[in-house]
Amino acid sequence: MSSKDEYEGATSGRVLDFAKGERIVFPTTFKAALGTEKALMVLVYKDRQVRIFPLDSESVYYLSIVIGKLTNDFLTELSRTFKEYGLVDLLYSTGVCLRGTRCFYECYFSPHQLTQQVEDLEKSLSNLEGVVQVIIEPVPT
Repeated sequence: MSSKDEYEGATSGRVLDFAKGERIVFPTTFKAALGTEKALMVLVYKDRQVRIFPLDSESVYYLSIVIGKLTNDFLTELSRTFKEYGLVDLLYSTGVCLRGTRCFYECYFSPHQLTQQVEDLEKSLSNLEGVVQVIIEPVPT
């Protein structure tokens, strides 16, 4: 990373001091590059990485599916259900199996793209074969 203002590289970095409190202030150049005043911050536990996604609105939902048995049919049905409900542009998604016994699918999405109610989506996902639990909730600001 260069300290020169005119340098345009592929990345930009800044050291954060977590001891100072919960509020994180981003440099003006970071905010300008994001092109928005709001962003979603996701901590990926397994990688210990923080990812930041620019937002068009501050309304974001978190979706977590606990899967008892992961099959190819499950992934096909999940994809079909997402398309049916208009979830085609997710902000972030990940799937992970822990020691082969507990599998999760998680994503973050803007509720504005839903073609039906959140409660209906939750019910449809709960009815998929292999699903143990579904959680859909707003992401706090």
